[in-house]
Amino acid sequence: MEQFAARGWEIVPFHQTADVYFINTCTVTGQADRSSRQLIHRARRKSEESVVIAAGCFAAVGAQELAEKGEVDAVLGIREKARPFEYLPEMERSAQPQVHVDADKSQPVRTAVGTRVSGRSRAFLKVQDGCDHACAYCAVTLARGESRSASLEDVRQALSRVKNAGFEEVVITGVDVTAWGQDLEGELDFVTLVEEATAAGLPRVRLSSLEPWEVTPDRVRRLAAIPQWCEHFHLSLQSADPDLLEVMGRRTDLDRLRESINLLLKLRPGTTIGADLIAGFPGESEGAFNKSLAFVEAAPIHYLHVFPYSPRPGTPAAQFPNQVDRETIKRRAEALRSAGRKQKLHHQRSVAGEKDELLVEQDGQTGYTRAYLRARLETGHAPPRSRVAVTITGLDEETGTLHARIDS
Repeated sequence: MEQFAARGWEIVPFHQTADVYFINTCTVTGQADRSSRQLIHRARRKSEESVVIAAGCFAAVGAQELAEKGEVDAVLGIREKARPFEYLPEMERSAQPQVHVDADKSQPVRTAVGTRVSGRSRAFLKVQDGCDHACAYCAVTLARGESRSASLEDVRQALSRVKNAGFEEVVITGVDVTAWGQDLEGELDFVTLVEEATAAGLPRVRLSSLEPWEVTPDRVRRLAAIPQWCEHFHLSLQSADPDLLEVMGRRTDLDRLRESINLLLKLRPGTTIGADLIAGFPGESEGAFNKSLAFVEAAPIHYLHVFPYSPRPGTPAAQFPNQVDRETIKRRAEALRSAGRKQKLHHQRSVAGEKDELLVEQDGQTGYTRAYLRARLETGHAPPRSRVAVTITGLDEETGTLHARIDS
């Protein structure tokens, strides 16, 4: 997006007619594949003259399918998607689809910083790619290869760019950000990234999704001791049934995770904790499902991203016996979403009267607190991308947005 904008292109909503549709695809599940196909089809239906580019994970593993179907003008893989104008300098249609997918998935990772597009108030820093876990339901390893970390020096330079660009918050991301540093020399881990961002002078540092088995009590203590770390965890949990986790190929120790969550909430009481959960994984019994529901309330987990299981061809889980029927998956997904809404509402109500800090977005009135709760200023405006000390005064339950008053 930044490269298009720098060349004078206007970024428009996807539903509008455009000259170029750049679709960054996902392949983590079968449903993700279908969604990617649907977006490509929608783009082509809008205009026969437009350039349609499929990029990213599904494009990488499904390049031949996409090229043969004929709805795209170009297919760009994981590395190639970052350099679209290198392959289509004039962004014009060609007689045959162009396919640019590097089969080598062991290339070093370079840091990538997403900053000024669409009026972002936060910078996003990618420091890691690939995954070593090969979970039974997931095709990420097929598309992105083994885990690779950006070097510590690259991370430092990127953090300096973020700071110099005037951002007050950086979100550190990766396919598995908790794996960062494991392939580098020295005693490095994802907490090191927060320490480095703090050393660079960034006042707010946030981590993206975390693998639960890497969230240890020791790391929780280290994070909690860093004032700049935004008290927010998002866990790639997927299930809270030990037997189902084993079948998934997940290494989560639920007892240790409970210990880590309890310690975190003791050291930083205002922390918001979210989690991903899969509904209806093959072999999930009612008992296993109920364990996940119980864990959400007891842990506690404050909000949920729920994924109804869909078989991804090429993954082991697609061939597992005891596939759960679609109606049961739908029912369990809705039950999880309902539990997530209940937990979120309880958490939002609990912060009434608390002091926090709002990172103001482009409208000058809304933003996210350090604990990743969306809030709106009751009166007045503040400069976009500024940090404002506020008191939480209440909750608009219809919109799910907190009310905040600027502290004098």
